[in-house]
Amino acid sequence: MKTCPDCGESKPHSAFGRNRALSDGLSFYCRECLRRRNNAWYRRSREELGKQVRDHSWIPDGFRWCPSCRQPVAAADYVRSRTTPSGFGSQCKSCHNRSSGEGYWRRRYGLTKADVDRLRAAQGDRCAICGDCSPGHLDHDHESGAVRALLCQRCNNGLGLLKDDPAVLRAAAEYVERHRGEQGEKRPRPAAGRRPQVTARVGKPPVGSNRRPPVTRRTGLCSRGRALLAAREAGV
Repeated sequence: MKTCPDCGESKPHSAFGRNRALSDGLSFYCRECLRRRNNAWYRRSREELGKQVRDHSWIPDGFRWCPSCRQPVAAADYVRSRTTPSGFGSQCKSCHNRSSGEGYWRRRYGLTKADVDRLRAAQGDRCAICGDCSPGHLDHDHESGAVRALLCQRCNNGLGLLKDDPAVLRAAAEYVERHRGEQGEKRPRPAAGRRPQVTARVGKPPVGSNRRPPVTRRTGLCSRGRALLAAREAGV
């Protein structure tokens, strides 16, 4: 135990920081008092420079002030960071996700989130090709980088797999239409499902891929050890 000269309480060594300059290797003040003294010194020094310091003493324990949404947020909902002494980032998770989303659209396409929302509203929140709801991919010309429209994942992948070439796309459409016209009603249908699953076993197991191999008990012994064990079990 060690007594803190600031609060006058005797606390265990774990409540003090490290200081190799002192004989006991512990800091002069406990962690709580040292943090309070450092905060007070910081406020005084900033006020002497004519700068205003925000007072966060009213924020309850377990909460942190988010400068983006300007409200206290629970520590569990705050971004973590290994590079800061406190272990927390500069924003809460919701503000961080929102700013990251804004940065993604600006870095990738040169658009803001509001621009993407206006494009989605103009399309009626449907894919520009097949009309599926809530398309999640912003299609663009890979040569010029110009943004075209919002597409669903299937249509976006289809354009990429067919090299974004109109000639190849037309040839694929003609190919499908030609074969459908040739086959007509005789076109084979896909199987309704996979091979039937065995739900119950009556009598002996069936022969084939569903037959289970015999279970061999592993003893961890060599051949001579297994022979001696079998003889002992047989009472020989």
